[in-house]
Amino acid sequence: MGSLEPASAAEDVQPRYANTIVEWDKDDDHVLLLPKASNGYLKVFSDGKYIFRHYVQDAGVMSLGYCK
Repeated sequence: MGSLEPASAAEDVQPRYANTIVEWDKDDDHVLLLPKASNGYLKVFSDGKYIFRHYVQDAGVMSLGYCK
């Protein structure tokens, strides 16, 4: 188990993830963060890859990447 820390440049996004629901995969393959203040999720895999989805009204944004 590790920790997740946002980049300082993401300060405007941080409040949306306050009191986030955190769901750990039973095999420790990934962790799923479900923010209560917005629609979407952040899924971080044990190898550092991530999937980010955010939905605003009728549009969605998706990002795939790798955490350092």
